[in-house]
Amino acid sequence: MYNPQNLNECEKEKRRKKRRIVNSLMTSVGIVASLSSIPQVLKIFETGTVEGISLATQAIAFGTVVAWFFYGLYIKNKPLIITTGISAIVLFVVIVQIIQYG
Repeated sequence: MYNPQNLNECEKEKRRKKRRIVNSLMTSVGIVASLSSIPQVLKIFETGTVEGISLATQAIAFGTVVAWFFYGLYIKNKPLIITTGISAIVLFVVIVQIIQYG
């Protein structure tokens, strides 16, 4: 027998599964993007030079990432919180290095 209530629940579950998959995928992409600055951090540690790295650019990037982090907390979006949290830490380390070695 046709039951629209059951059909509606089935559709909702399909959407939830798709969203979980997309969230997992985008969290992975965000983590890779967040970690992409680590080679820069390591190079600065190895060479002790920050020539050509703009403090203003890093500070602006850090400010925007922190704003997105707090937005993620506000909307309770775990992928956004995780990826921007990692990015903020990496950018903060770069800023400290620029100040320290600059």
